[in-house]
Amino acid sequence: AAARGAARGALGVALARSHAKFRGDVKYAFGDVVGALVAIVSLCEFHMWFYASRPLMNVFALAATLRGCGAWIRSTRSRERTDVREAVIYITVATFLLRCDVVLLLAPMGLHMLASGLISAPRAVGLGSVVALLTIATSTLVDSWFWGRLVWPEGAVLYFNTALNKSSEWGTSPWHWYFSSALPKSLLCAYPLALMSVFIERRARPIMFAALFYVGMYSFLPHKELRFIFPTLPLFNVAAATTLSRVWNNRRKRPLVAVIAAGLLFTSLALVCVFTAASSVNYPGGVAFHRLHHDANVAPRPGSVHVDVPAAMTGVSRFGEAASASSGWSYSKTEGLSVSAFADHGFDYLLNAHEHVPGYEVAFVADGYAGLAVDVKSAPSVLRVKTKPEIYVHRRASLEH
Repeated sequence: AAARGAARGALGVALARSHAKFRGDVKYAFGDVVGALVAIVSLCEFHMWFYASRPLMNVFALAATLRGCGAWIRSTRSRERTDVREAVIYITVATFLLRCDVVLLLAPMGLHMLASGLISAPRAVGLGSVVALLTIATSTLVDSWFWGRLVWPEGAVLYFNTALNKSSEWGTSPWHWYFSSALPKSLLCAYPLALMSVFIERRARPIMFAALFYVGMYSFLPHKELRFIFPTLPLFNVAAATTLSRVWNNRRKRPLVAVIAAGLLFTSLALVCVFTAASSVNYPGGVAFHRLHHDANVAPRPGSVHVDVPAAMTGVSRFGEAASASSGWSYSKTEGLSVSAFADHGFDYLLNAHEHVPGYEVAFVADGYAGLAVDVKSAPSVLRVKTKPEIYVHRRASLEH
């Protein structure tokens, strides 16, 4: 647990440092006000910081793309080859090492750098090819050793998601989901402000083009998740900050507009508080898994455990398993088993969403998120998070207590 906490802390610090560097580059290109407003807008959002320390490849890639995008934005003013080179290297490494979908960011950024004369075509092809080949070679060498077979992970992911189009096996969403649901929830007030920037701030247009191109192209894949579009969130925030900068600079001429903008920020901050409260009860599977391993009243001795899909989707992971192979614990995530089949497989414990399972007794129930309720009697905190029984820990009835 201590090692896991240290690893997550290190990742969170790395992302925060990358974001600080990104804000510094924005400040250089757009000025002090926009740089400060990027920080304010980012703090009025929930999801990026909620995921900041999670060991997901999307988060590792975000730390790299923040530095690459920052260097790209900085180069629009500096025109320095070092900034352009840094942008190309970071985004290329992120694409071929961490998340192949970052190529959707590399394409519009590359087009902008070519069109604006920041880099020549021969240099772009040469630098990009060298970095890509070195990255692929390193990834293949290291990951093949870990996997025990020849593999380039991001190539395999790209083939699975695009050529085979099998990502839909994990669920599908309508084509507009990113624009109509994911972006509004993650960006909050920054979303409409970013869209407005296209009409009022010329310098924000390349940034919005890159962000919208990325999200638009990703919308063609039927399987959609918020974490897939993480690289675009900081870009939307920069665009939103340019709109707020105009509002700030004209606050004496248009005080009402300034008040409305401030109200939007405070509303977003209030929603962050609501999201935080809701997320605290959003992982009943993880709560149940922890109790299984640390409460003798729930599990008097180690045994075989079956984890179903709802439990696995709400917090059960390999990180919560017993570290020692000789601990006596074993785990199964076999899907498609009927309720009556669990006892036939001899599982000692079950984590699932079934209230009753033949041959088992309920040892613990973990509650999950069930909505919000308005409770004026609990002012100033008038919103209350409602919960309901979500994940059950079943113990085999014949197991000795």
